[in-house]
Order: sequence, then structure tokens, then C-alpha cells
Amino acid sequence: MESKDFGYLLGANIRAERLRKHHTQEKLAELLGMSINYVGKMERGTIIPSTLVIYKLSKILRIDINDFFKEID
Repeated sequence: MESKDFGYLLGANIRAERLRKHHTQEKLAELLGMSINYVGKMERGTIIPSTLVIYKLSKILRIDINDFFKEID
């Protein structure tokens, strides 16, 4: 798997979980302490978040960290 595919799938999963919890990108950025631009790039897969950011996302969205890696082989 190419890293672009990985980033795209990870970002899509983050976006899906964010929407499931009814958070806007702006609200998620505020909770993460990051810019809305960062959240958008992360969801589009143009940047891959650090493990610390993924950990924070799992706590904010109250999901198992493994849910971000669904469909990723």
C-alpha cells in the first residue's frame, strides 16, 4: 500500500468518526488545539497525523484507536 492510500483511508476514517459525533472541523480543531487547516489536510490525507494526535482524537471522539485504521491493510 502506498502512503497516499494510507493517508486517504486514515483521513476518511477520521472524518467519518468526526461526523458521527456531530463535530465540525472547527470544533475538532479547537478540541485538538490545532488549526482548522490542519484538520482539513488530515481528513483529506495530505498529511498523516502523529500518534499523539491520533491518541487525542480517540479520546475526544470516544472511540477505540483501532477504528481509525478500518479498511487499511
